[in-house]
Amino acid sequence: MTLDDVANLDLSYAPPYSPAMDNLITAANVVRNKRDGDMVGISSEAVHRKIQNGDDFVFLDVRSPQEHAEVRLPKGILIPLGALRKRLGEIPRNKEIIVFCKISLRGYEAALILKAAGFTDVKVMEGGVVMWPYEKEASK
Repeated sequence: MTLDDVANLDLSYAPPYSPAMDNLITAANVVRNKRDGDMVGISSEAVHRKIQNGDDFVFLDVRSPQEHAEVRLPKGILIPLGALRKRLGEIPRNKEIIVFCKISLRGYEAALILKAAGFTDVKVMEGGVVMWPYEKEASK
């Protein structure tokens, strides 16, 4: 089967035995989004290197204020996903933007919003905060 064949599978659903969206189909759609350029991912290791090197980029946290208060990543700027469209003017258009959330599902949605608004250098930190193996800032 091709990637597209797997992404378009229609598998049976029975709550005791399988989820509504099979993990294989979900993974195929993630790979298809990357292949088609709908998502440009970046690893937490690469983001950490950028922070350590002092690279100039926007590290955009699209989680809720409550989530942000519990766990913060260095250099992260909070604009919750629900407020993003209204606050686009706060984000510089001439810098690389790396978006994230807890697992980066909302990060992916934020990247789509930014691209639709004309931002060109947008990446999603794969795995979000869950996959950040480095020191986190303490909650206040």
